[in-house]
Amino acid sequence: MAAKPKKDAGRGLRLNKIIDYINKRTPYGGVTLKELAEKYEVTERQIRRDLDAIQNDLKLPLIRKEQVVDGRKCTLYYFEAGYLPSLSPEKATAIFLGLLQQQGSALAGHLNDLKDALVSTLFKYHYDPRELAVEKLQNRIHIVEEALAEPGRVGELFTKLVGALKDCHRVKIWYYVAYSGQVTERVVEPYGLICKRQNWYLVAYCLERRAIRVFRVDQIQDAFPYTSQKFEYPEEFNLKEHMARSWGVINDGAVCRVRLKFNHNVAFRIRSVIYHPSQVLEEELTDGSIIVSFNVCGIAEMKTWIVQWGDAVEVLEPDWLREEMCKLAESILNVYRPR
Repeated sequence: MAAKPKKDAGRGLRLNKIIDYINKRTPYGGVTLKELAEKYEVTERQIRRDLDAIQNDLKLPLIRKEQVVDGRKCTLYYFEAGYLPSLSPEKATAIFLGLLQQQGSALAGHLNDLKDALVSTLFKYHYDPRELAVEKLQNRIHIVEEALAEPGRVGELFTKLVGALKDCHRVKIWYYVAYSGQVTERVVEPYGLICKRQNWYLVAYCLERRAIRVFRVDQIQDAFPYTSQKFEYPEEFNLKEHMARSWGVINDGAVCRVRLKFNHNVAFRIRSVIYHPSQVLEEELTDGSIIVSFNVCGIAEMKTWIVQWGDAVEVLEPDWLREEMCKLAESILNVYRPR
């Protein structure tokens, strides 16, 4: 009598594994009976019974589609809707917290829809709503981030740029140039997108300048996709390699070694965070301060980062950067001198 419960338990485990596997394969067209039978070492007839149980007993609708695979006509099975990888309530909560971080960003317009889709799909897979407690978390977690003044408008532009990037077509943009205070018209070929502190930047080839340029998305006033004007994405271009040496989002090509001395009050923070892949802790001094070096380009962006550390950091090398930081400090001091 003990054999039957063991058999049922084994089948229940197999059903869960089959559901998980079909979930993973649904975005890629589904799975065949043969594939499932070989994977779980049972007959195709048994797999048919398992699929019937998944649909009828577990109420998870499956779609059947006839397709030619490797020259053979076969039937593919996949879930009707709501594809979601196997997630525990803990993992689902982590995803939800990641969504909360996008409040006020170009993705903010999709935030509630994504949350609702995540929660409803998890409920469909029989998780207890009380285990997620997303509303409670939303009221007890405060995200301190910069927020866009017009996230909806920027979100619409962002969607256009993603489409152009995916389909490799040109886009005409009206871009606000901060230093001149003017709006310029450019036709660009989108190469990639960069996210820095919740702000998105478009990396694109500018036909006017005939060079790769970086455009902050929220400074794009409008965009018009030229869907009929396709371009060839350059095979030699790699976004990660292009940005690897950049301190932030600007690659000006001039890589140099920067050595900084941080005092003992902030040394622990510098040890705990990798601010750039080239970061090297060179020396720990007896007073608790540390010397750190970087090999970077885009020093203009790095200067603003150095300023935020105030008197807790000192530029040791290169000499020209040390001089520029002195001039910057003097200009800040002049702002606060008595009038």
